[in-house]
Amino acid sequence: MSTARLIASIRREFQEHPGIVVTLPQAQRRWSLDKTHCTEVFDALLEEGFLRRIGDMYLWRDAPAPKFRITR
Repeated sequence: MSTARLIASIRREFQEHPGIVVTLPQAQRRWSLDKTHCTEVFDALLEEGFLRRIGDMYLWRDAPAPKFRITR
């Protein structure tokens, strides 16, 4: 799958299920990506403003506020 199609597919999944919150390892498993490709795709989605990052978790910028606590 081309990078453009992959990004479109990931975008669509976040929009259809706005509560999705994933870490990079979870995203790698969910979309069958290696670490480098997953990082590149998620960095692109962050740069364009589609995703936001809270700690090590990624979620759709327009999603309702997440209901989880970040522990440090």
